[in-house]
Amino acid sequence: MNVAAKPITGSATDERVMMYGCIRTSHAVTSYPISFRDVHADALFGMKMFQKMGVEAGSMVLFTSGSSEYAQFWPYEISVANLEGCVAIAENFIFDAGRAEMFMRRLSIKVAFGITDAILDGMAAMNLDVAKAFQPAGSICARDGAADRLKELGFAPWRMVSFGPAFGFVSPDGETFHDQDQWLLEAVGGELLITSRHARALPVVRLPTGIAGSVDPSGRFSLA
Repeated sequence: MNVAAKPITGSATDERVMMYGCIRTSHAVTSYPISFRDVHADALFGMKMFQKMGVEAGSMVLFTSGSSEYAQFWPYEISVANLEGCVAIAENFIFDAGRAEMFMRRLSIKVAFGITDAILDGMAAMNLDVAKAFQPAGSICARDGAADRLKELGFAPWRMVSFGPAFGFVSPDGETFHDQDQWLLEAVGGELLITSRHARALPVVRLPTGIAGSVDPSGRFSLA
């Protein structure tokens, strides 16, 4: 079933907590509240990224995410709605990989977003042809090792990088993007640290992301 995300009702300055999620890095796991203001800000960046991936009015975007990730993913679902698109949702677990395959087979998916190793492993466990499953998708935005595995199958995916509270993206051409209006990235000892530039429901100051990389003078990151 495809579901259109509903626009948020809070304003761009509404600092009430909207929901709780979870920040996961290789260092720690912690509760992550976000406010209506946070969602509004993150959705604006999400719109820019989806436009780069070709999303427009009427586009269908497949989301694969876990319940603990909703605080990070909900703004991106809102951004699709703001672009007058529609979302199809599958859980980011091995057991739900068949639903992701079904959506791509039955619907015209413009972007398969958030794909992980768990989705690919689940498809393999169900004897589904992974290359055939993703062939109908207009673009793929994959994280973890899934991006590398999809490249080996002949795809040119976007790479999605989790910095804990925020996402970064690497285009198929190698250009990197993150929301520089909201987040400062620094490299210390070869590891990327993230800091929120504005007041958020949870202040984030030089959080170690567990991601190896560097930052150039313009603020753009590179992965090691």
